[in-house]
Amino acid sequence: RQADGSYRWIMTRGVAQRDAKGRAVRMAGSISDVHLRKRAEQQLVHDALHDDLTGLPNRALFIEHVRLALGQQRRDDSYHFAVLAINLERFHLVNDSYGHATGDHLLRGVANHLVHSLREGDLAARVGGDQFAVLLNGITDTTEALRTAETLVELPGFDSAGADRKLYPKCRIGLAMSDSERNDAEALLRDADNALQMARQSETGSVEVFHASMHTLALNTLQLEIDLRNALASGALSVHYQPIVCLAMRQIASFEALVRWKHPIHGMLPPSQFIPLAETLDMIHELGLVVLRRTCEDIRQWQLEADNAPTPPVSVNLSAKQLSRPKLADELIAIIHAADLEPGQLRFEVTESVLARPDGPASLTLQRLRNAGIKVLIDDFGTGYSALSYLHTIPCDVLKLDGSFVGAITKDLRLRAIVRRSIELAHDLGIAVVAECIETEEQATTLAAMGCDFGQGYLFSRPVPAEAAAQLLAHGLKEKQP
Repeated sequence: RQADGSYRWIMTRGVAQRDAKGRAVRMAGSISDVHLRKRAEQQLVHDALHDDLTGLPNRALFIEHVRLALGQQRRDDSYHFAVLAINLERFHLVNDSYGHATGDHLLRGVANHLVHSLREGDLAARVGGDQFAVLLNGITDTTEALRTAETLVELPGFDSAGADRKLYPKCRIGLAMSDSERNDAEALLRDADNALQMARQSETGSVEVFHASMHTLALNTLQLEIDLRNALASGALSVHYQPIVCLAMRQIASFEALVRWKHPIHGMLPPSQFIPLAETLDMIHELGLVVLRRTCEDIRQWQLEADNAPTPPVSVNLSAKQLSRPKLADELIAIIHAADLEPGQLRFEVTESVLARPDGPASLTLQRLRNAGIKVLIDDFGTGYSALSYLHTIPCDVLKLDGSFVGAITKDLRLRAIVRRSIELAHDLGIAVVAECIETEEQATTLAAMGCDFGQGYLFSRPVPAEAAAQLLAHGLKEKQP
């Protein structure tokens, strides 16, 4: 021990020298100063178990503390604890806007806030880029854990040298309670992370408590991801076609191509179950091109069956992610030409939300398609970013009125007036109108009387495979099965 109270590492070595009777008569040895080496070893151990940016324990050390808590729970049935998974929302925007130095400063600030917000005996750790974990030791029940989580959600503002204003980060929290059935530290953190994913999707709360169905959902989603990749690779996705009908003549004017997936176990899956997954996995462009190629093949087959007579055009949906690709128009046009089809045989549908910026890349891509002779349809019109101030500037040929307008059009006079004026405005701008989700004859008649050009919905036909669509073309809607 040194004069200032600290200790210094030394290593002593010695050997006893003995006489003829084997008795130790003297010692010979040395004393070495190994203080720097021992400090280096301690630093290596610390670095292996701590995050170098925030100084918090890392995932490995956090898991070890959870294991210790599990051991204490096995010894004492009354002991309970909770694991929290915490994620900063839209943290990447800080890095993208102000640089990684500002992002690092924010992470250090959040880490410091977590440490000072916890009770003595609790533990905060950084387990990922913008993700933290907290171990709440010795809590009474879920309510106490939730109260603590709610206090951690309210992050303060942080000053940053790289930003010209205070940063006010938001976070989401997933909570997993200990129980007598689970004795796996990794599983507890996984469960907290599953709850965190649900919290990130929630529109009502920032904290979610884990329950078993979340883990089942996560496993099902993971399996569905694998199955979707296999379906894309093996060509298991199919395309169905729903007629778009001229309301005045009650004849098929065009089709909309809709992707379908007959899962080998779950049967026919609705698009709402796998299209969002494809977008999340950045597979939506590949899926979209599969649909376009299949559609082109089916149109070509219809033409051959009709002795090369003209067939109605088919519209294919484009996602917002696809429209962010700078070369998208060239890709689409190349596929149409490769199928030996005229550009007018295909149309593309987009939701109006992608056109919130009339001068954005989506509008430029759609204008290039129109210049090539391909018509553009705006889907779900009236539900999102509709603005009469730029309706005359967006590149489109057809508006598709959202089905929410059609459902009550025969009963709601004010809604009927809105639809009538929308149709008149579109016609004044040279834009045709399709009404979606028509299910009754009364709805079709009302819309036709308002001057709506086309209709689409179960009244006329559900989406059908290519072979059935060919039969509709050959024999007309009167041959369709109800």
